[in-house]
Amino acid sequence: MDQSIRRTSAGSLANANGSSRLVVLDALRGLAALGILWRNIFVFGLPAVAFSLPEEWGESVVSNVASWLFVVIFVDGTMRGLFSLIFGATAILLMERHARNPGGLAAADLYFRRLMWLIVFGIIHGYLLLWPHDVLYVYGLLGMFLFVFRNLSGRKLLAIGLVIFAISSFKDGTGLSLDQISSDAFEAAQSELVQPDAEADLQQQEPAQPPLVQPQDNVQQDAPQQDAGQQESEDEAAMFEELERMALAEMDERLAGYTEVLRNLAPETFQEQTTLFFTDHILDVGAMMFFGMALYRLGAFSGRWSTGQYAVMAVGGLGCGIFIGFLVHGTNAIPGFESWSLGSWDAYFYNLRRLLIGLGLIGLANLLARGGAGRILLAPFVAVGKIPLTIYVGQTIICGIVFYGFGFGLFGSMEHHQLLMAAFAINIAQILFALAWQRTGRQGPLEWLLRWLVQQGPQALMDGDRKA
Repeated sequence: MDQSIRRTSAGSLANANGSSRLVVLDALRGLAALGILWRNIFVFGLPAVAFSLPEEWGESVVSNVASWLFVVIFVDGTMRGLFSLIFGATAILLMERHARNPGGLAAADLYFRRLMWLIVFGIIHGYLLLWPHDVLYVYGLLGMFLFVFRNLSGRKLLAIGLVIFAISSFKDGTGLSLDQISSDAFEAAQSELVQPDAEADLQQQEPAQPPLVQPQDNVQQDAPQQDAGQQESEDEAAMFEELERMALAEMDERLAGYTEVLRNLAPETFQEQTTLFFTDHILDVGAMMFFGMALYRLGAFSGRWSTGQYAVMAVGGLGCGIFIGFLVHGTNAIPGFESWSLGSWDAYFYNLRRLLIGLGLIGLANLLARGGAGRILLAPFVAVGKIPLTIYVGQTIICGIVFYGFGFGLFGSMEHHQLLMAAFAINIAQILFALAWQRTGRQGPLEWLLRWLVQQGPQALMDGDRKA
């Protein structure tokens, strides 16, 4: 390798903090792998327009609204953000491990092979396993760029993360869309080409004379306005009719056979992995990855900070993040808090909420890792965190079978609180699987496959062909 990868500490300190660091990283990775289902299950099992209508979708209004608030305040974007934070930290950890092994460019080769195969996993996951919102593809691509920044200090990485974070928050708050700007520019250019022809056609036509209307004394000039309440009611009814039509159309798509569902979801997957990768994911995921790298450099995952620092991180992060989430969503759902609403400013705080909650969870995990009782609480998440790829892809397979038409066909048949309970049930089953698998001392099935592909898979096959 042309440059040695910077080590965060001396060898003795690394050995002393290694156990705590791995426990924290595994636990947080496991929580993210489990928690991401708390949001994703609503995409698997509910029409998109129904998610934001917990009061209208189903009969258990209180339970549905409570479940929706839990998801939009604590989960939405947060677990994906936590995944990205841990991915950034793990990227530096892997590069440091490769740097300690001899081999020069071979160390970098292993790092990039891993990311290349992660991209392949993401394509298969997105298209064949029917999950357009896959993160593996995005992580594989962005992870390649992280290699360039491997030797930067924690402060420099933090500065880069803050710049990307500010741009992403500004884009979300203003609704700026490069895709929409490009589309509008194209349509404007097309209109300019069509307009001269249209004007020429109009000039060739004889203009029609407007009919003369004689004024009548017995007709009032100012007609009475339509009742505002009635008009609002009619507009609301029309809106719900349109939403119902959209929901039924999506249900028809998801309740079809496998090939039909694949055909319906393929355009969405393509958009996520092309256009939205450049317009959204680079900023959204990239900022969190740099924050994760910075926190790793600064020792946040190694237990080197004081208990007071982690306590402030946990209480301040979780408290402020949840409070912002309440101001954005809770004030509109809970009567009596309407005046607390952030109004049109809410979109600016989306990234801040998820970052603060992510930081709070990092602080909490470090606090729990310091005591025996805390490590017992973390143990299930640690087990899951050692096989995150198997857990993440497994959720897609389970939900596809449960909700889509080629399986049990439950799409659109469950309310918000029922879907959240289903996610918790899947989590419990996956925790039990992870704990049992951990006793075997082996890697998870997909983790083993990824490692085999990275270290010897295609090369072993080609060597075998040469010997033959």
